[in-house]
Amino acid sequence: MVLRTVKYGLALGLSAMLALGAYAEEADSPEALIKESLETLTGGAQLGAIRPSVIDGLYNVQIVGGPAVIISADGKHVIMGDMFDVTPEGLSPIQDPYLVDSRKEFVSSLGEKESIKFAPDGETKHVAYVFTDVDCGYCRRLHSQLHSYNEMGAKKPGYNDLGIEIRYLAYPRAGLNSPSAAKLESAWCADDQQAALDKLKNLESVKPATCDASPVEKQFLKGGEMGVTGTPAILLPDGRLLVGYQPPEQLLKTIEQK
Repeated sequence: MVLRTVKYGLALGLSAMLALGAYAEEADSPEALIKESLETLTGGAQLGAIRPSVIDGLYNVQIVGGPAVIISADGKHVIMGDMFDVTPEGLSPIQDPYLVDSRKEFVSSLGEKESIKFAPDGETKHVAYVFTDVDCGYCRRLHSQLHSYNEMGAKKPGYNDLGIEIRYLAYPRAGLNSPSAAKLESAWCADDQQAALDKLKNLESVKPATCDASPVEKQFLKGGEMGVTGTPAILLPDGRLLVGYQPPEQLLKTIEQK
């Protein structure tokens, strides 16, 4: 009986040691170390998936609503900024393959009424999804150039004139409880979404409205996960994210660069 009790005690002890060893290994994994380091650094900001980067030994992490970072496996060294491939033609920016796939999946999942569309009168040759905020100066500038406009005495074609359909997505920079978010929701819940957004972009007021179908919260959170940090941010169907305003002709060149 005593021998049997000793054997049982040893078995329990061994099981406990193995369990502790497994826990320690998991706690010391690169993912755990990186998570701990970034949560301390950002004050607990929400983090995207922790994934190996294209550089061996380093990891990619998207800080939701903030920058994407490259970080060492021990969490002690962080690189912020763009990464480039060295090619015979020069430097080529690298887009995180995981985020590219995530953005493509998001675009393909969008319902017909989740974006507010401004399409060309003629053929639509390209589509650009634009995360927008009605209280953003460059967002208003982009909207004012949907059609032909004058710049320094010269008449230039707008996005729609170049065959680019603009599909707006909501991204209130000040957060979901801000006046900007309420304005965006009023536009998405209006009977005439285009007219409401036109007014808001022109600093006019619209009738406040809310609705169950409002995508503002979903798009704001998803935008942060995909690397949107400000507005306008232009998302292309191929997964490329262009942060910041691009005039119509420049955007067309960017779209056509594969």
